[in-house]
Amino acid sequence: MQGPLKVAFLGASGVGRTSILQQFFKHDFPTAHVRTTRRSIYRSCLVCDTCIRELMVFDVPPQRRFPADNLAEWNNGHPLGLRTVHTYVLVYDMGNLDTFQYCRSMRDQILESFNHRDFKIMVVGNKVDLVSETIPHTQELKDISTLVRKHWRCGYVECSAKYNYKIGDIFKELMGYPVCGTAPKLEFPQSIRSKNKCTIL
Repeated sequence: MQGPLKVAFLGASGVGRTSILQQFFKHDFPTAHVRTTRRSIYRSCLVCDTCIRELMVFDVPPQRRFPADNLAEWNNGHPLGLRTVHTYVLVYDMGNLDTFQYCRSMRDQILESFNHRDFKIMVVGNKVDLVSETIPHTQELKDISTLVRKHWRCGYVECSAKYNYKIGDIFKELMGYPVCGTAPKLEFPQSIRSKNKCTIL
């Protein structure tokens, strides 16, 4: 029996990590922003097609540095379990592209800190409802999508926690990849098609 699929949601302050998780797990959208100051854990079982998997999601406060090794994580005083998860979901605010730099920095640090370990990285652009064709940085958003998909070769989803738009697609991506092997595998095939059902138990 496989153990739980462990996932860490990381991102700068205010990007909507908690809102995404609240929307998916509790069907609720918080009306006021409350800064995340400590790790929260969401647990459930997901069924996607014929695949059933226990899911454990860590909602982690913004970190200055990704722990370079196990000792660094324990010396933090509040171990977050970041070095034992299977997938890192890096969230940024599509209305504030400065927050993508946090994702870029975290990705680089994650890759630098592991030599022989299997894990996945995924990028999520939240607050797509605030983006319109008139916003000057529309091309920059396209560049981010291209960078993540083609150069980083990671999964990429644009969503809106407020309107529950494509929130389920994030978790379809997560459920689509078995956790096995010894070498880091950062390639993400195309997203699971919308015909596939993903149900929370």
